[in-house]
Amino acid sequence: MKVVLIKSESDGPDKFVEKLQKNSFNVTSISSIDFQFKNLDKLNDILKNHSDSYDGMIFTSPRAVHALKNAVEQNDSTILNDWILKDFNYSVGEGTYTLVDMLLNMKTKGKEAGNALKLSSIIANDFKNRFDKRKLLFVCGNLKQDILERNLKDNAIDLDVIEVYETIQHPNLDSSINELKDVQFLVFFSPSSVNFSLPLISKHGIDISSIKIIAIGPSTEKCLSSNNIKCYVCDKPSPESLINFIKSCV
Repeated sequence: MKVVLIKSESDGPDKFVEKLQKNSFNVTSISSIDFQFKNLDKLNDILKNHSDSYDGMIFTSPRAVHALKNAVEQNDSTILNDWILKDFNYSVGEGTYTLVDMLLNMKTKGKEAGNALKLSSIIANDFKNRFDKRKLLFVCGNLKQDILERNLKDNAIDLDVIEVYETIQHPNLDSSINELKDVQFLVFFSPSSVNFSLPLISKHGIDISSIKIIAIGPSTEKCLSSNNIKCYVCDKPSPESLINFIKSCV
């Protein structure tokens, strides 16, 4: 059974590919998006000179973690010392959580949250009995959703947003899409992977009506639905959840 993952390029071994293969799936991972860092000088200034203004920071993607790591390497690793000690640092999903721990030596909350909506509930609950500062730094990319900002604002939690990377189409996506054959499951991991891939799928005349389409998370589902594509939804971005979900669809 062939499963194709359309997602960002993995840093190191791809746990989704490894675990799907261990469960006897024929799996291919296609890199749909690439990234360009930006605003690292501004991020550096915040990290170095304004840590007292924040209760902590939020990461919702691995690329944001890499951007911060890049900013730190341009300066001095000690600029993270005050941030590491904060009690209100957050990350979405196990992959981002692990990367923050590994690259930044920072412990975060929220790894059980599969999306920004669930993370916002966790944060709101943590802050419900806190009446002073209530301010977080959101390190993100240019295509971030406004769910987190809106929900935290509704709970009187200030969020400073700094965009540290641009999402662009991966240079090899066109050729990778053109090579797709005999696919049973097509898994999209983000709205941007949908937006970059669908025109190429159409360009190469690939009929996806007979393919089971799976969206990772509600934002990706919404993007597919807006393109009139029926899909299944895997709510949690973990290999185990995806494997169980695929097995339930067979």
